[in-house]
Amino acid sequence: MSFPNKPNNWINGGGKIFEAANGLDTFLKILERDFFASVKVKCKYNNVENRADLILDLYLNFGIVDCLRHFNQGNWGDDSFSKESSENITASLTSALEHLNVQNSHNIDILEMSFHFKETSIVVTRLYHQSIAEQIGKVLYKIGCHFVYFTKGLTEMPYEIFVPVFEDTMFGKAPEQQQSGYFDYWGLYFDEAQQHKAMIYSLEKRKLQEEDLFLFE
Repeated sequence: MSFPNKPNNWINGGGKIFEAANGLDTFLKILERDFFASVKVKCKYNNVENRADLILDLYLNFGIVDCLRHFNQGNWGDDSFSKESSENITASLTSALEHLNVQNSHNIDILEMSFHFKETSIVVTRLYHQSIAEQIGKVLYKIGCHFVYFTKGLTEMPYEIFVPVFEDTMFGKAPEQQQSGYFDYWGLYFDEAQQHKAMIYSLEKRKLQEEDLFLFE
């Protein structure tokens, strides 16, 4: 089992990205509005495939517990923490991404989307074309549903959560087969005795287990 591959040849955000992708400024403002976050973007261009992949870092000035409380109270952005409102989050991001693509001659997709809270980070990686936009609401919903389990009964907070981690058999599968991959296994990093401990969380079993994990840089 392994973490998704993370390429290292990214171009940092700035003027060049905004010039090369029409409407990116508006797209980022939508994210900032919906998630009450400041957003940074990096971009990688594939000239052969005429494609731009975005890596998005959302910085939230509160903890994940506060986030879940806001979801439950219905005052984090325009959405409450329910299946119905998680669909609204997905619809907003999908619509914004589609509008961004309409304004450009090259295809634009999200390769990675990270939520940086005060005490932990959630890193969501792409499984198939536009998978993050299509699944982000469900991912956030599942974070709340499983929070008490992957925090060991609210006693220990992982400092990084990778969504998803997957078995090698996931490679080459059709998108409709990959969709469930977001909700099979997550990778978590804990600090234990000043050492980094990697664990696998099974959503089906609602259990943590130790595994040999590999994070490809």
